[in-house]
Amino acid sequence: MEIQLNKRRIFLTLGCIFGLVNAAGAAESGEPVELDEVVVTATRTHASLSDAPAAVTVVSTKDIESKNASRLGDVLDQVPSLYLRGGALGQSQGTIGTSGMSLRGIDQTRTLILLDGQPIQDAGSGKVNWRVPFIEDIARIEVVPGAFSALYGSNAIGGVVNIITKQPDKREFTAKVKKGWSDASGKDASVYFRDKLDNGLGIVAGLGYQNRDSYVNDFVVRSPVAGVPGTAVTGAQATTTATGAPAYIVGDKGAAPWRQINATTKISYDLSGVGKLFGGIAYSETDLGYTMFNTYLRNATTGAPVTAGTLDINGQRVTLSESNFVNNSPLYESTARYFAGFEGTIGNGYLLKIDLAQIERQYRFVNANTASTWGAGTGTQTNAPNSGADGTAQLSFPVGDRHFIVSGISLHNEKVDGTTYTLSNWRDPATRTGIADGYSGDSTTASLFAQDEISVVDKLKVYIGGRFDNWQTKGNYYKNTAPASAVTYASRSASSFNSKLSAVYQAADPVTLRASFGQSFRAPTNNDLYSYANIFGITSIGDPDLKPERGKTWEIGGEWRVSDKFKANATYYQTILKDLITNFRLSNVPIVSKRINAGKAKINGIELAAEAGLTNWLTLNASYAYIGSEMLENNIDPLSVGKRLIDSPKNIVNMGITAQQDSWTGILNASYSSKVFSTAQNIDTAEGVPGSYDAHTMVNAKVGYKFTKVVKGVVAINNLLNTKAYSFFLLPGRNVTAEMDFSF
Repeated sequence: MEIQLNKRRIFLTLGCIFGLVNAAGAAESGEPVELDEVVVTATRTHASLSDAPAAVTVVSTKDIESKNASRLGDVLDQVPSLYLRGGALGQSQGTIGTSGMSLRGIDQTRTLILLDGQPIQDAGSGKVNWRVPFIEDIARIEVVPGAFSALYGSNAIGGVVNIITKQPDKREFTAKVKKGWSDASGKDASVYFRDKLDNGLGIVAGLGYQNRDSYVNDFVVRSPVAGVPGTAVTGAQATTTATGAPAYIVGDKGAAPWRQINATTKISYDLSGVGKLFGGIAYSETDLGYTMFNTYLRNATTGAPVTAGTLDINGQRVTLSESNFVNNSPLYESTARYFAGFEGTIGNGYLLKIDLAQIERQYRFVNANTASTWGAGTGTQTNAPNSGADGTAQLSFPVGDRHFIVSGISLHNEKVDGTTYTLSNWRDPATRTGIADGYSGDSTTASLFAQDEISVVDKLKVYIGGRFDNWQTKGNYYKNTAPASAVTYASRSASSFNSKLSAVYQAADPVTLRASFGQSFRAPTNNDLYSYANIFGITSIGDPDLKPERGKTWEIGGEWRVSDKFKANATYYQTILKDLITNFRLSNVPIVSKRINAGKAKINGIELAAEAGLTNWLTLNASYAYIGSEMLENNIDPLSVGKRLIDSPKNIVNMGITAQQDSWTGILNASYSSKVFSTAQNIDTAEGVPGSYDAHTMVNAKVGYKFTKVVKGVVAINNLLNTKAYSFFLLPGRNVTAEMDFSF
């Protein structure tokens, strides 16, 4: 039945896409075609969208304002081939450790995420803190799928997501307040100001605050074990584990309320006739708390609540500890970003861009030992401060009438210094009694890149580019508990040259054809190499000898602009990955996993998208993505061969309707994602149970009314159909938010 429903969704979307195009062709074929939207990420310089050598998706300021957005992932929910879960989305309490994302089946550690051109991936895990970008400060987002290591180096195997913030080029002052109910219960507020003075000085300042109550979404699941049953209890709910083994839900961990702050300040100064200098600071901070847990179990004789012991559930032996009911709170993460640069013209038509940036991150959480209770007992605190430093100098210039060169140098450094402290009271980080273990990593990549944009003829552009990256790394690991050990890993290096060839052909005024072939790579993260972590009895081990991952991608596609109101895109692509870094489970009891280089994997897919202006006030968009991912070779873990890659849904369907009429605005979006796996062997086949990653459809709606030029009211409903599904945690149910916006 699920397969049939999935097929219906897919064929419905395809029908909408091609139906829109056919209708548009019949009704609007004589209208002029709009080609003037400019993007910067696909070529590292300004290019019209029709000339970009990739299927670029632009999320504009208007798109962002139309969404019920409190986190970066919320504004990307309609991007073709993009899958998001957990901490990427604003109604989740999830942090960097529980976020998930993939673009065309390639996850967030292999897809480069930039904030104004600077990588913001964590220097330890390579994951993204999706809370870092301040939503009010985002001008646009460019999502560029495909191999882009030839321009951007490591991590750009799946593509590049570039978040471009607002510049002080006009006066804007906004204030917003929001209140949520049900699973969105909480309060948000923000103020944002920008202006450009007559003397060329530009100023930006903004502050945002979110305080959410969260909701119950993390359940305690216990499996029967061999042996004699103990105390008889009632209240257990029969279920399975994510791998399909019989189990029982015995309680939940309570809600995990959270508080988030975002702040930014920027200045710029126009150098008359030359360019501009700019700089600023951006800061984000998140505190994740806890509330009392709930046990569903009652003593069969006395009726008293049961939170621990050897139990009898339906004649089966089940063991339970109060530590099973805890989360990792108090948890804290923060990011401070400092940046400065210059952009302008030097000499005779030479465009110079210099970017310097430093990111300082804090990330810490607690972990209870198995004998501890919910509120006391021994445990640990993991503290993983890390930093990233970037410097890029780019020079762009024309050569003759048919060549435009982009060239540059880049330096990127990542450092992490992880420490596990022992605590006498695991709920109180101030009760440190010693250091259990720790690790550090220091990785640096130095790069040279160049690209030639060749106007072969008026309708054909060819892009030839390449980048040389030299990666160096060193680190250490130590363990103070028995058996104590310490090891220092000497500095080692690896080099990678990645090239790309792309062609863009304007076959006719309304039709653009694209083709490309590119190489890509990803250096192992510091955590891949040097970390050793044990959380809730699950151990993850790095491997200091890991090699960089390498990829090759080719794609063909095009865009058909039927009119200025109707367009459609289609792309077919294939990526081959070698030395793919993944987890190999060394044992199941206890669970111990190690990072390894697998042999080879393949991803091939089809991406279709269309947008139609049905009337002067109503727009419809739709997209469908088929993503075929498969592990082809893996001598270390042969059971993963033939299986799908993790966080890689087979089908993604998006549909949205946007309306604007007089003072009214509205949006209705629907997104479907098929099931994903979290294990290399795809053993987590169950759906609809805690810990599973379910196929699901989410429908969200938002309506706004502008009372005056200054005041606007907004009401939004998320999960309109009240879909119940898990993405490890239970997804938010139907909820409502109301917002007042003031613009001056």
